[in-house]
Amino acid sequence: MNSVWPDAPNDDFRSLFKTHPSPMWVYDPQTLKFLIVNDAARDLYGYGDSDFAVMTVLDIRPSVERERMLDAVHHRTDIETAQRWTHLKADGETFEVLTYGREIRFDGKMAILAIVQDRTEVNAARRQVDATQSLLDSIVDNLPVGVFVKDMERDGRYILFNEACGGIVGRAAQDMIGKSDRAIFSDEQTALFREQDKLAFETAETVYFEETIHTVDGVLRILKTAKRALPAPSGQAPRYVLGISQDVTAERSVEARLAHLAMHDSLTGLPNRAFFSESIVRQVAAARPEKPIALLYIDVDHFKHINDSKGHAAGDMLLRQVAERLQQLAERSDLVARLGGDEFALVLRMTDAGRARRFADLLLQSLSAPFDLDGVREHVTCSIGIAMAPEHGNDADVLMRDADLALYAAKASGRSTYRFYQTEMRLEAERRHQLTLELREALQNDELELHYQPIIRLDEDALSGFEALIRWRHPKRGLIAPAEFIPVAEETGMIVPIGDWVLREACRAAVEWPEHLKVAINLSVYQFRHASLLATVVSALSETGLCPGRLEIEVTESILLSEVEQSLSLLRALKELGIRIAIDDFGTGYSSLSYLRSFSFDKIKLDRSFVAGMDADPGNLAIVRAVVGIASGFNAVTLAEGIETEAQLAKLRAEGYHEVQGFLLGRPMSRENALARILHEAYPARTLRARKPAHV
Repeated sequence: MNSVWPDAPNDDFRSLFKTHPSPMWVYDPQTLKFLIVNDAARDLYGYGDSDFAVMTVLDIRPSVERERMLDAVHHRTDIETAQRWTHLKADGETFEVLTYGREIRFDGKMAILAIVQDRTEVNAARRQVDATQSLLDSIVDNLPVGVFVKDMERDGRYILFNEACGGIVGRAAQDMIGKSDRAIFSDEQTALFREQDKLAFETAETVYFEETIHTVDGVLRILKTAKRALPAPSGQAPRYVLGISQDVTAERSVEARLAHLAMHDSLTGLPNRAFFSESIVRQVAAARPEKPIALLYIDVDHFKHINDSKGHAAGDMLLRQVAERLQQLAERSDLVARLGGDEFALVLRMTDAGRARRFADLLLQSLSAPFDLDGVREHVTCSIGIAMAPEHGNDADVLMRDADLALYAAKASGRSTYRFYQTEMRLEAERRHQLTLELREALQNDELELHYQPIIRLDEDALSGFEALIRWRHPKRGLIAPAEFIPVAEETGMIVPIGDWVLREACRAAVEWPEHLKVAINLSVYQFRHASLLATVVSALSETGLCPGRLEIEVTESILLSEVEQSLSLLRALKELGIRIAIDDFGTGYSSLSYLRSFSFDKIKLDRSFVAGMDADPGNLAIVRAVVGIASGFNAVTLAEGIETEAQLAKLRAEGYHEVQGFLLGRPMSRENALARILHEAYPARTLRARKPAHV
C-alpha cells in the first residue's frame, strides 16, 4: 500500500512532520539520498541540514550494515514492517534502532518514509515502569521459563501457571489453574513437591532444586526450580509460593555430550588422557595388596611408518582397530584409554597374580594378526610397559612413571615385547637424565674431543686418512666412550649441535694434513633428518677451507629405512659438492641391494663383526668375499674395520680389500699424535706385514 505525500503540503503538515518527536525522514530509493529530514532525526544523529543534503541513507550505517541496507531497499523487506538496525551518529557512536518503512509519493515521485525508534530510550523507559507491574508483565508475557504461584491455603492450588510452565509439563496453562499437584503428578512426585514447598516456607529464602520429572505424556525432563514464599502484607503469615522452573533437559544433555567429548578420544571413542588421569588417581589410592591393579602403557611399534607410507587416514583406521582389539581383551571392570598418538593405557584389576602377564601375552598375540586397511593387509606389533600398584607405588604419578620406564625398556629390548617395572629402570633413567645435563655442559665447556684412527691403503701399505671418533673427557669420570653418551644425545636432540661441532673440528684438523689424506666422520640418522645438514656441511668446508674431496661422510643403512627419496636427494646433493659417501657397518642392517642401485656409494665398510668371525664361521667369510664382489660391481672402495690380528690382515689383503683399519694398525689417537704419525711414520710393505698392534 502506497501513501501519498502532498505535492504541496500545507504549513500545518510540514510543521507536524518537522516537529514530530519520532525521528523520521524521506529518502529516494533509487539514489538513497535524503529528501527531507525532521528535527528529531537531526538531533538524534547530530548532522545538520547541509550534511543531510549530501548524504545517503548508507552514511548513517556502519560498513557492515550497508550491504544489508541495499538488499532491503532492493527487495523492500523493511516496508510495512519493523526492522532492527545498527546506526551511526555523526560523532561515530553506534546505537540500536527499530525502523519502520512505508512507500509514499513525494514531490510526484516514489519515495520511502522511514520512522526510527531509538531503542536506547525504549530500554530506559522500560526500566522506569512500575516495578510490580513490570514484574507481573514479565512473568506472564516475557519469561521463557516456567512461572507458577501456588495458594498454600487452598491445598497448593495453582493461581498462576504460565505458558512456558505448561509446555514443560505437557498441559495447557489454563487447564492448570485451580488444580493442585496431586491432580497432575504421581503421588511420589507430589510428595516431593510438597516437601520443597514446606522448605521454602520454613527458610523464608529462595531454595533451589533440580529433579527429573515425568510429564503428563510420560517424557522424562530435568527441571531446575527456584521456590520462595511470597511475603504477606501487614505481617501476616505467607500464603503463596512463587516458583520459577527451567527445563534444562537439553542443556544437561549437551553438557553430558561435552563432558563425554572432553573425557573421550574422538577417533576411537576410548577414554582420553584427561579421563585416565582422573581415574588412575582414584584406582591407585584404592589399590591394596589383596586387591592390586596393573597399569599397562602400550605403544604401537613403528606407527609413524604406517602414517608416512599409507597416509593419516590409514593410520587412523589402524588405531581404531587396535582400540577394538584392546577392548575385546579387556573386562568390563578394566579401563582402556588412548593417551594420544599411538599411545594406549590399560588399568587391569588383578583377579590373580598372573593376569597382567597373561594379558600382555594375549595382546601381543592379538596384534600379530594382520590389520585390514581398506583392503591392504598390514602387520604391526606393540611394546608394553607394566607397573603394579601398590607393589611399585601407591602414588599415581609414581606408577605412571614406572610404567613409562618399563615401556622404554621394552622398546630398548627390540620392541614387540613387554617389560615389568624394575628398580634398575628408574636408576638407569636417573643416570640418563644426569648424563643429559652433564652432556649439555660438556658441549659448552669444551669437554668433547676427537680422536683419529688411521685408515691404511693396502695397495701401497700407506696412510689413506683418519676416521674422526668423538670422545668425552669428563672432569670426574675421565674418558667416556661414545656408546655411552651418543644414544642420549640422539634421544634429546643434542646430536645435532654435537654433530656440527664434530664436522667443523674434523675439517679443521684435516686442513693441517697433506692434501692426499682424507678425514671420515660418522653421521647419525638423526642428524641426517635435520633440515640444516647440507648448509652445515657447506659452512664447515667454507670456514675451514678443506677441499670437499677430502671429506668422507659415513652413513648407516638405517637412513634408508624411511623417507628414501628425501635421503637419496640429500646424499646426491652432498656428493655433488665433491664429498665422498661411505656406507658404514655394511651387512648388519637393512642390507638391500636396491639402495646400492639408487645411489653410487664411494666406499663400502664391512662391519667388524664379520672380520672377527671370519676364521670360525664360513658364513662370515662368504659375506667378506661377497662385499668385494658387490663393491667391484658398483666401482666402490672396500674397507674392513676391526683388524686386530696379522692373520685377519693377511686374509683381507688376499680377498682384495682396498683399505683397512683396526687396533693392529693404530688405535684412535689425539689430534697431535695423528699429526705426528703423518709426519714421522712411513709405511713400507715389509713394515706393515710385520707390524705389531699399535698402542699410540
